Amino acid sequence: MSNLATPAFLVGLDGTLVFYNEAAAELLGVGFEEAGPMAAEEWAGRFDPVGIEGEDVPLDELPLGIALIEGRPAHRALRIRAATGEVQTIEATAFPIVGHEGRSGAIAIFWSVAS
Repeated sequence: MSNLATPAFLVGLDGTLVFYNEAAAELLGVGFEEAGPMAAEEWAGRFDPVGIEGEDVPLDELPLGIALIEGRPAHRALRIRAATGEVQTIEATAFPIVGHEGRSGAIAIFWSVAS
């Protein structure tokens, strides 16, 4: 994941953020080394993902939530707030991570789009 040029966000089965790459750090305004692992409620509060019109989006309706809870890929346009306070419009796609023992988490890739 570190070698990806596209921002990527990795969460465990319980929604805990376990890693994001340097490309994501640039968009989020803070490196993972500084931010560290975060529970789902913490990263959702910190980066404040909302719908395009600013409407609240519950965690279970975010692409990562859908990938974790329903075990299927999901995509959505969102607005997030970087650590710098800058609001950015992104497109996010999330996929469940499935191994021999079943689901173990999810990965989201996202990119900035013109708002």
